[in-house]
Amino acid sequence: MVIAMNPMKKSEFINYIQGLKSFQNPKIAYEQYQTDAIATADLFFHIAFELNDLSNNLIVDLGAGTGNFTVAAVLLGCPKVISVDIDSNALKILKENILELEIADKIHIIQANLREKDITNEIVDFKKENFNESSKIVVVSNPPFGVHTKGADIVFLSQAFKFADIIYSIHNSDEKTQEYLAKKISKFGGIITERATLYLMLKKTYKFHSKKIKRIKTDVYRIINKKKSRFDK
Repeated sequence: MVIAMNPMKKSEFINYIQGLKSFQNPKIAYEQYQTDAIATADLFFHIAFELNDLSNNLIVDLGAGTGNFTVAAVLLGCPKVISVDIDSNALKILKENILELEIADKIHIIQANLREKDITNEIVDFKKENFNESSKIVVVSNPPFGVHTKGADIVFLSQAFKFADIIYSIHNSDEKTQEYLAKKISKFGGIITERATLYLMLKKTYKFHSKKIKRIKTDVYRIINKKKSRFDK
């Protein structure tokens, strides 16, 4: 299948994302859920066309899973994407998805446990080889919320701050989490430029789920890394 590239209508974009293969045996320890196509579209159209953070930048899909965000970035014109995940099974499906869409040449895959491996050098070197100096590294991440492994979301954020100019990160939407993240992000050297509501439609994935679909309110944070503040905000 060959992707009909830009300009792309939102409805067409959603159809591509809905057609991607998903987790076959999701692992609760990794809090593996598929981000739904409509939420993916809302997020990426905002990033691409309202904030102009995709064009000519390197996108890093941190916690890529089976590749929704990876494919989304390419669909909207990102020249190269790095997809990072711990799970070899998820990455196998991601590879199937990008091969089906004939975009594998645009994707660099890293399998890594972010608690144990620093991926900074590999990402920075890839950027130097494929982008000019003015291009930014933009992380887009729907990390584990830390329900099953406390602090998992903070592990993702701490890694992102090592190399990213701009970070988009999805988290639970509640006052306690918002206050906690504000302190952590400030400590890491970040400035929150936007916190937007994003509703996720989570399909029944595990046996303990009682509903076929559950609507979850989340916050998407746009964060500027002050350590790399020579870039425009």
